[in-house]
Amino acid sequence: MQKTLHLTLVLLAFFMAAPLYAQRKVSADVEVKTVINGKMTTAIKSIYCNSNGRVVTSFKKPSTYYVVTNAKGEMQFYYPSTNEVYAQTDQAFSSTGELVWLFMSGRIDDLGLGAYGLKQTSTSREDGYIKKVFSSSDPSKPVVEIVYENYLPIYCAYTSSGGKLLSKKYLSDYRSFGRFTLPMRVVDINYGDKKDSSVVRTLYSSVKVDTDAPEFSFEVPANATPLQLPKPGE
Repeated sequence: MQKTLHLTLVLLAFFMAAPLYAQRKVSADVEVKTVINGKMTTAIKSIYCNSNGRVVTSFKKPSTYYVVTNAKGEMQFYYPSTNEVYAQTDQAFSSTGELVWLFMSGRIDDLGLGAYGLKQTSTSREDGYIKKVFSSSDPSKPVVEIVYENYLPIYCAYTSSGGKLLSKKYLSDYRSFGRFTLPMRVVDINYGDKKDSSVVRTLYSSVKVDTDAPEFSFEVPANATPLQLPKPGE
């Protein structure tokens, strides 16, 4: 009986994740509203994720530009109005942190935390929910708690090694597009040093799976003028 139950759970988890690996391309329109110190800003963009880790983001509001990233952290900002490009490489810019890419690549078991050196240290079940805790021996890295419902992440909490709550993430309104599932609403609450925190609400729409669009293969023009950021003190 126990073996049967265990096998059933394993197969269920497999079929929940396996469809995600089958996606080659996923695109979506995204609206991001950010509230800081009582002031709200809105960003409108479209995102185009390739299964190889290449992600193209077309920003439309408040200004128009492209961001191209990959799994190695190679990033390009391109401004079509002036044909200028700024390039930088840093693992912090890796496309593997993009939520759509995490879901299409089946990384929902840890939401990509493993790439940042965090390892799962505990698992517990309560009232139908599964809670996983991830941490690192590096005290500068946070302790992360992820809560799952029906094997899908619905809540994350980031806490410092000293026990201070740093941020919360709520994922909801899950929808399926063929064999691809994505939370259409994500709310991030980030706690700063001051009383005021920032709240970021991200809404996804017009999700398309394995549908061709020129933006998937967008390349910065070879004749774009490189931009250099001023050095500190200049």
